[in-house]
Amino acid sequence: GAASAASGCMHRFGSHQQVASAGGMQEWTVSDLQKSAAPAPGYPLAGQLWEATASVTAINGAATPIIPAFSAPNGAGSYPVLWQLASPEGIPGATIAEGQSATGTLYFDVTGADPVAVTYTGGATPLMWCFGEGMMAMMMADCPCCTSP
Repeated sequence: GAASAASGCMHRFGSHQQVASAGGMQEWTVSDLQKSAAPAPGYPLAGQLWEATASVTAINGAATPIIPAFSAPNGAGSYPVLWQLASPEGIPGATIAEGQSATGTLYFDVTGADPVAVTYTGGATPLMWCFGEGMMAMMMADCPCCTSP
């Protein structure tokens, strides 16, 4: 499905979220979770390839994106990011200097129900981006947009 823009909820696709890491403070944005037509060279897909666009900025200090910390939950389970998929469009995992950014594509091998969110657990606190209503199955504590009907 089409990803919604960040409006109101800090967990909507397109929202900017910050997380502390060993190198300082990173800001992540994830958007456009959808089925992918991209090739998966050297990777034997078991299901449908999905993709999302991710951007990271080193706000304070250097930032090292931990790409394997991404997943795409579907409410009942989760699909890990295909960090080992070699693609020129993929987000680089190299350390970026303070003030610098990196953008690329995250890929997921979806073997069951469609994913409804993307999560990142590579920092001090987990981050999540969602379509909105799909979030209801995976509420985050203390988030008014995740707990309201």
